[in-house]
Amino acid sequence: MSTISDASPPAAPRGLIDLHSHWFSPRAVELLSARGVAPRFVGGEDGRRHLHRAGPGTPHGRSEAFPVGPQWFDIDARLDHLDTHGIAHQLLSWPTTLGVDAALPAAETLPLWAAYNDDLAALVRRHPRRFSAVAALSSSDVAWSARELARAHAELGLIGGVLPVNGFTSLAGAERFRPLFEVAQRNRSHLYLHTGYAHPSVPGQPPLHLHSDNAEIRALLDTGWSFAAAAITLAFSDFLDAYPDVTVQIAMLGGAGTIALVAEQVALNAERLGVGAGADEVRARFHRLWFDTGAAGRGAEAIALAARVLGEDRIVLGTDYAPAPSVRPVIDQILRAPLQPAQRERIFSANARALLASRGVALAVA
Repeated sequence: MSTISDASPPAAPRGLIDLHSHWFSPRAVELLSARGVAPRFVGGEDGRRHLHRAGPGTPHGRSEAFPVGPQWFDIDARLDHLDTHGIAHQLLSWPTTLGVDAALPAAETLPLWAAYNDDLAALVRRHPRRFSAVAALSSSDVAWSARELARAHAELGLIGGVLPVNGFTSLAGAERFRPLFEVAQRNRSHLYLHTGYAHPSVPGQPPLHLHSDNAEIRALLDTGWSFAAAAITLAFSDFLDAYPDVTVQIAMLGGAGTIALVAEQVALNAERLGVGAGADEVRARFHRLWFDTGAAGRGAEAIALAARVLGEDRIVLGTDYAPAPSVRPVIDQILRAPLQPAQRERIFSANARALLASRGVALAVA
């Protein structure tokens, strides 16, 4: 069996396509800076801007302020960084990890999401070859989100929307979003499920764990569980059957290993579980889903496992850029993964190029 090499990885190819990155827009910063309580931006003693998270719905319920670097805001610096590391195109989204949607009522979040989406649209119009984007949506007002998704397609030039993954950790939660998926089907949307809790009004979400020891390590397990649970909801129910033209991307699972291990066990017990007759039928259930290699899913061996069990055509590069100050660590892990060159090329660019093309974003082959 191949093992991870400790040697320095080879140089990364050019023309990479990154489907997991985040950005704070000018109007979002303005609105969050004007707030008197968390979530908000505050000035730090170090002279840098700090983000004070909301607390409930954030990892471990933490609400301490933390510094945010220039990569969150500065597009010119971002483009320079992407050029340095061979990334030709990036998909931008709101970081649902911050728990804003879970912590605040719709009246306080809808203006923020609308302003952010307007800024996203302006950025994509300025740099259409470098960026595409998905709209920030509300989990507290799904009817509004359905209208906003329609606006994102009709007026803003966005290709879909981002939602917190915990809203899909049960079928009961997913059902809450059917009106949104109906609009997504009409518009051939790309929906991105990213870290975080949905609004408490969404049923079936996991409890918020407040660990008394090894909290950061246990959080890796919590995160893996949430993403794997969402994949199970969508792969092993008929929820997506009514929406054949919607693509769904789930963060992290391209290199977390969690869902690949579950899928392998399901395949071994497929007949007993009533989900097919083996690995091929189980793998087919994941054909509507795409998995990226975000910060909590960038293990080299896990990337290879996901490619083998779920299908190499399901895995896309995701660097988690902005929270991660560099795209390079994820690129290096893919280079270290025990993969064939053709598999690596699919993960670095070919899969994402095909996905984006199906959503109307045509990118040249590098």
